[in-house]
Amino acid sequence: MKIVKFKGGLGNQLFQYAYMRALELKYDCKDVIADLSIYEHTKGDRIRVPRIEKLNVKISKAQKSDINKVCYFTHAGNTLGLQYKSKILLETIFNSKYYFEFDRSYREITKIINHSYFDGYWQSWRYLIDIEEKLREEITPKFNLSNKTVEFIKKIKNENAVFLGVRRGDYIEIPKNRKHYGEFTEDYYIEAINYIRERVDNPVFYIFSNDINWVKKNMNFDCDVVYREDDEQISDVEELFIMGACKHAIIVNSTFYWWGAWLINNRDKIVVSPKQWFADDKPIDIVPDNWVKI
Repeated sequence: MKIVKFKGGLGNQLFQYAYMRALELKYDCKDVIADLSIYEHTKGDRIRVPRIEKLNVKISKAQKSDINKVCYFTHAGNTLGLQYKSKILLETIFNSKYYFEFDRSYREITKIINHSYFDGYWQSWRYLIDIEEKLREEITPKFNLSNKTVEFIKKIKNENAVFLGVRRGDYIEIPKNRKHYGEFTEDYYIEAINYIRERVDNPVFYIFSNDINWVKKNMNFDCDVVYREDDEQISDVEELFIMGACKHAIIVNSTFYWWGAWLINNRDKIVVSPKQWFADDKPIDIVPDNWVKI
């Protein structure tokens, strides 16, 4: 039995799911199950819920008894809190069954013992190598998309649609998040837009954001754009598949936008991404080699 811990919003959950499937499909691990228990303690948070269950993914939930077989502590609560971090430290020192992702770089899986627990974000495109086709089959909606979303997807498929993601909300409003993630200026978007315009005929830029009113008031993209208004957005899952129906993408350091770009099924797609993902200069292996980094 191997247990993969899930945490964070939909974008993070998709990376954790990809890692889980890599264990199963690339390394032939049996009985790989998901620890979703952290979401029992995030009630009221509309973002950090197990949204991945809305997709056609293959997930078996770990029970408390399963987790107790491989973990010394219950890892519930605030993942940034001192108590939580103390438990993780003790696990990594004394528990040989506990695999914790200490850095952001890709780590080849070499030896896996029975009854193991994997705690990390696993944000590397390299984990997806060799299982991409299978993931594309599974990362599909379990429900029927709304009529509004279906019509919008039909529209953008007849255009050279480019989605542009502007992440704000908790990235900016919480000081420690702002220090960690940084903030992207108009210059980044304008350079990315110009890169697309030089290579794509008649591109139509669709602006996605969790604070679209702020974007409209404070950013000038120097070209015609179409805003995804708040009342047009049904859910984050439906927005994900709208982004995936575009032909190209401009993203910031958001795993949600990352997956929207990854889902684009256009062999000639251009994805523009930050060359520095976080505010610090620690390496991270999240941006594929064939994406444009500026």
